Amino acid sequence: MNIHKSLKGLLLAATVAVTPIAIADTYTLADGTAVDGDISKIVDGQVSIAGTSYPLDGFDAASQGAIKSWSDSNPHFVDVYTKWDSNPVIKSSSMPKVPDSVNSPGFKGMVSLDLVLDQKGKVIFAKVNKSTHPELEEVSVVAAKQWKFAPAKLGGKAVKAKLRVPFKFTGG
Repeated sequence: MNIHKSLKGLLLAATVAVTPIAIADTYTLADGTAVDGDISKIVDGQVSIAGTSYPLDGFDAASQGAIKSWSDSNPHFVDVYTKWDSNPVIKSSSMPKVPDSVNSPGFKGMVSLDLVLDQKGKVIFAKVNKSTHPELEEVSVVAAKQWKFAPAKLGGKAVKAKLRVPFKFTGG
C-alpha cells in the first residue's frame, strides 16, 4: 500500500513537472523554409520576425494569410515609423491628474508611454513603457489618448509614427 502511494505521488510529480511551454508561431517561406518566432512589426512590406526582416511576398500563401490576419489585428504595428523627415507636433494635449491616493506634498512620480499615431495625428495606441507608480498608469494612458498631433511626415507624406512620451507628476 505504501509503495502504491509512493509510486502514485511520483507519477503525479512527474506529470506536474512536464508542463508545456509556449511555442512561437511558425511561418513558411515560398521555398519551404520554416521561420519560427513572433511578428514584431510590418513596415513597407517587410515582416520582422524574431529580429529578422523578410519580404511579405516571400512567404507561402498560408503564411501570407496568417500574416495578413495578424496585421488586421495589430494595426498599431503595421507601417509605423520611428524616424521621420518632419516630427509629429502636439496640437492639443491635457495632462493627467494626480490620483488622490498618491497626491501628497513632496510626491514625485513618472510614467513613460509608447504612443502610436495614425496618419492624421490621432493616438491609436498607448502602452506603458515604464512607471514609478501603478496608480499613475491608467490616468496617463487616458490623457494621452486624447492628445492631437500634426502628423509625422516621411518623404512629404503623412505616416503612422511611434514615439515615447514621459509624464512627470508632483503632488501637493
